[in-house]
Amino acid sequence: MQDPELDILIKELEAVQDMSIADFDGVVHALRFLLPDSAVVKNLTAEQAGTTDYAMLVADDAYANWSVHIRGRANDKDGHWRCTLRESDSRDSDAAIGVGRSPVLSQAILAAVIRLAMAQK
Repeated sequence: MQDPELDILIKELEAVQDMSIADFDGVVHALRFLLPDSAVVKNLTAEQAGTTDYAMLVADDAYANWSVHIRGRANDKDGHWRCTLRESDSRDSDAAIGVGRSPVLSQAILAAVIRLAMAQK
């Protein structure tokens, strides 16, 4: 699925270090559109979406039993985080992989989830 608005949202997640609650409200709406069956997403608020704990809950609920790889450097002025969601660690033939990069860990996770959900829609 290609959607210019979702592409813009992913770019914002990956580039902006201090997103506002209004920005995260857009993220929540996108997640509800892409993951309508997710119980976590149904109850997610914009305030919660910006936290790493809730970003991981969204990933876990939407992609249970998938591998989540997080790499980053927290010693720089801002973190440089990368999140990868893969169906399996044991093979390189996944049909879809979600990848997100951001100076903020929660935003890297959310970008990966949105990219993966777009690829599967």
